[in-house]
Amino acid sequence: MRHARLRRPAMRAALAALLVTAAASAAANVLVVRSSGPSARTYPPGKSLPDNAAIALQGGDTLVVLDARGTRTFRGPGRFNPSVAAQASARGAVQNNARPQIGAVRSAAFVPGNDANIWQLDVDQSGTHCLADQAPPTLWRADGSSAGGVTIAAADGTRREIAWPAGEQTLAWPAGLPVTEGAEYSLSRPGVAVPSRISFRRIDSAPSEVSGVAAALIEAECQAQLDLLVDSLAQN
Repeated sequence: MRHARLRRPAMRAALAALLVTAAASAAANVLVVRSSGPSARTYPPGKSLPDNAAIALQGGDTLVVLDARGTRTFRGPGRFNPSVAAQASARGAVQNNARPQIGAVRSAAFVPGNDANIWQLDVDQSGTHCLADQAPPTLWRADGSSAGGVTIAAADGTRREIAWPAGEQTLAWPAGLPVTEGAEYSLSRPGVAVPSRISFRRIDSAPSEVSGVAAALIEAECQAQLDLLVDSLAQN
C-alpha cells in the first residue's frame, strides 16, 4: 500500500527539498535506517556512525544509511566508507541515491496538514503511528476513486463511523474521538476482512531535517512511516 504514495510528485519534491536544506548544515554523521544480514546486530537501525567510519560487511549484509546527501545502500561483502560513494570489494556493491532536486526550504512532506506527507495515517497499516503535533491525524487510503467508509473503535468501546466521499484519498479524524497516546484503535473498512490496529506516539517537536525525522521514527518504533520515508528518498 505504501508504494502507491511514493509515486506522488509532491512528496518526492518535498523530500528532495528537505535534503537540500539539511545539506547546508550537515553534521559529519550518517544514520543507519535499515540493516539486514549477519552484521545487522552491529549496525542496528538508529545507530549513528561517523562519516568516515569503516563499515565492514559480510556476505548477505545490506545496510542503508541516511545523511544530508540522501540514502546510500551498501551490500557486502566488503569494507565501506560513507564519505566515499563506493569502496566495495569486487563482489560488493553500493547504490547511491543522493541527487536531490532544488526545492522549497521547508518540506511539505513533513508539515502536518499538507498533502502527501508521512504523518498521514494509512488506514490499512497496523502498528505504531507517530504524530508530529497535537492535532489529530489525517486518514489516508490508497484508492480514493470510490465512496467508502471507516469505523474507528477505541479501547474503551467508543466508536465513530465516518463516510469517505468518492474522489478523496484523505479524511479528517472524527470529531469527538480523542487521540490518546499509547491507546489502541481498531480501524475497519467495508470489504477488508481484518481491521487494522493502531496506537499513537507523539513526537514533541518534529525535526526540521530528514535524518532527525528518521531518528525520531526509529526511536518511537513507527516502522510504516520510516519505511515510507526511506523508500521515498530512494526514489529521488
